[in-house]
Amino acid sequence: MSPDADQSHDASMPGLTVQRQTPSVALQAGLIGTLEIDTVTNCLVVRTQISFAVGVHSLVDIDVAWPLGWSVALRDGVIALLDAAGQMAGRLGDEVIVGGGFVDTAIADVVSCTGQERIFQAYELTRT
Repeated sequence: MSPDADQSHDASMPGLTVQRQTPSVALQAGLIGTLEIDTVTNCLVVRTQISFAVGVHSLVDIDVAWPLGWSVALRDGVIALLDAAGQMAGRLGDEVIVGGGFVDTAIADVVSCTGQERIFQAYELTRT
């Protein structure tokens, strides 16, 4: 995990990438997947299925830059993603649709928790 990523969690809690400011443009793509932990970096990610060719699928962990003020915490013994108001937006294992789009970390002015050079810059989350 990068030193600038959210460090407010204890050692058992995953890190996450958080936006430093509200983007001036809301991107319109949708990322569909499951809230999971990248076991290599201990970061909260959205795991999604990518097809590289007909019949060839692979699971990929996408580092999402959550809106300013979002965090992780334990809720009823489960790792939860909290919005800026402290309300539970999702739990580990939830199927989600994240509104936003892919952006280079330099353009988004974020430090990727997973070390990826591109993140998915979120502006909304829907649990399915």
